[in-house]
Parts: sequence; C-alpha cells; structure tokens
Amino acid sequence: MSNSLLSQDIGNVRLEGSASFTNGTYTLQGSGADIWNTSDSFRFAYQQLDGDCTIVARVASITNTNSWAKAGVMIRESLNANSKHAMVVATSGNGMAFQYRSKTGGSSYHTAGAAVKAPYWVKLTRSGNYFYAYQSQDGVTWTQIGSRIAVQMATSVYVGLAVTSHNNSVLNTANFNNVSVK
Repeated sequence: MSNSLLSQDIGNVRLEGSASFTNGTYTLQGSGADIWNTSDSFRFAYQQLDGDCTIVARVASITNTNSWAKAGVMIRESLNANSKHAMVVATSGNGMAFQYRSKTGGSSYHTAGAAVKAPYWVKLTRSGNYFYAYQSQDGVTWTQIGSRIAVQMATSVYVGLAVTSHNNSVLNTANFNNVSVK
C-alpha cells in the first residue's frame, strides 16, 4: 500500500479525522457514529484500484471509545456514506467482524469472528463479485470468517483502512502495520 494514502472523513462526522504514516505504521484518527445500517460515518485512508485485490493489515491497536469502535480493512464502491462495501475489523469489545452492505443505501450485515482484541491481523479479498474475510493471530495462519459473500461492485473501487469511534463526539486512534495491497 502506498505510504501517501488519500484520506478523508466519510459521512456525518462531528470531529475531523486524520491519517499519517511513520516508521511502517499507519495511524488513523476518526470519530463517527458507526459503519453500519444504511449510512456510514468514519475515517478512511485509501487508494483506488481496478479489479480483484487483497488487502492485509495488522490492527496493532484501537482506542476503546465504545465496545463497537472498529478498525480494519475495507473495500468500498464509492466514497459516499451509503456505498456498498465489505470490511474486516477488530472492535474494542466485540471481537473480530466481517461486515458488508450489498446494496447502495441498503442494510448492513454482520458475521462474527474470533472473540479477541487487537493486536490482530485482518485480510479481505475481492474476486469478481465475491468477497472473502480472514483473521489471523500471527499473519501466517489464516481463518476464514463466515463464507464468501456476493456484492456486485464497479470495476474501480476504493481499498484501504477504516476507523470509527462509534461515539461521534470523540476521536478514536487506531494503528496499523504490515499493510499490503495485492
């Protein structure tokens, strides 16, 4: 993944977020109510890609602003708050999660992963219109979360790192390392 990612707040956030890269670690700060339901609010650091891809990251840490605060990897069709997307995240208090929205402005869906906390590895693969979510303790041995899901997206998508505080009045800080996009 490029060291000079584009970064912006998505949706209705109360506090402006940020993204930086230093010594192999991406640090994202974001507020936002959640990445859930029919519309999202969070901080996103991304690059635009065409076609199939895999993004891997180690969520090194996440602030416990709420048990549903989230940090992880995401692929989204657009930068609109109601965009189709798929993501694999670590939460502050509810373990790992594979979440997605298959229709623009539609409902979000959740598949629970391991009941663990950061630091933990996450991986998301897009193959055509199918998405596969994985988690790992060490970045070597991967366990799939749930089964593949189908989300029809445009060829060109946004791939990157996401953080939401699940509390729109405070910033959550998440650190990511070992980030790669293939």
